[in-house]
Amino acid sequence: MARPTGSRDKQFETRRVALLAAARQHLGAPGGRNASFRDIATACGVSVSTLTHYFGTRTALVAAIMEQAGREGAIYLAMAAQPSGPFARSIADLVRSIGQGFEFGVLTLQVIGLSEGFADPAAASAYLGHHLEPILGAIATRLDAHMALGDMRPVDRRFAAILLLSPMVIARLHQSPLGGATGFPLSLPDFDAMHAESFVRAFAVVDERGSSLPQRSPSPLGGGKRS
Repeated sequence: MARPTGSRDKQFETRRVALLAAARQHLGAPGGRNASFRDIATACGVSVSTLTHYFGTRTALVAAIMEQAGREGAIYLAMAAQPSGPFARSIADLVRSIGQGFEFGVLTLQVIGLSEGFADPAAASAYLGHHLEPILGAIATRLDAHMALGDMRPVDRRFAAILLLSPMVIARLHQSPLGGATGFPLSLPDFDAMHAESFVRAFAVVDERGSSLPQRSPSPLGGGKRS
C-alpha cells in the first residue's frame, strides 16, 4: 500500500534539510571550497543523481542553503532589529549577539556566500537576498529606532549598518578561514568591545559638554519626551 502523499512530502523535506546541512558543512570547510557537485554529493553520502533530484543544480543547492539559513535565522534577526536599551548598551548587545551568531554557523555562510558568489552571479544574488541583506536590514532597523529615540545622530541607516557589520566579518575571516589565528592572532571579544565603543563614539548624540543625551521613552505613536 502506498504511503499518503503528506507523509511522502514530509519525508522528502526532512531528507532535503539533512542534505542541506551536510552540504553547508562541506562547502564551509577548507577542503570544500571549490568543490564540484560530485564532491558535494560524496560529502553528503549520496549519489549525484540523488543530489540532482533534491536540488537540480549546484547553484540551486547554494541558493537553498541560503534560503534555509534565512528561515532558521529569522527569529534572531527579529531580535537584532529591536533596541535593547540606551544607545551604548544596545550597540554593545548587538555586537555581542552578532559575534555569537558567527560562532554558531553564520561565519560558514559568509565563506560560502563569498566564495560561491564571486564565481556565480546567481549564487551571489542568493547570498545577498537571503542572508547578507536581511542582516543589514535588521541592523538598520535597530539603528533607525535609535535615531527616532534621539540618542543616535541622523545618518544613512544602510551606510551605518554596513559600517557596523563589516569589521566584524573581516576580523573573523582573517582569524579563521584565512588562518590568521595561527600567525596573527587577535582577541575577537576585545576587538568587538573596541568596535562597539568606537561605533557609539562616532554616532551617539551628545550634549554641549560631550555627554551622551538620555534616550527618549518611546510611545505607541512613536513620539515621546526626553527622560
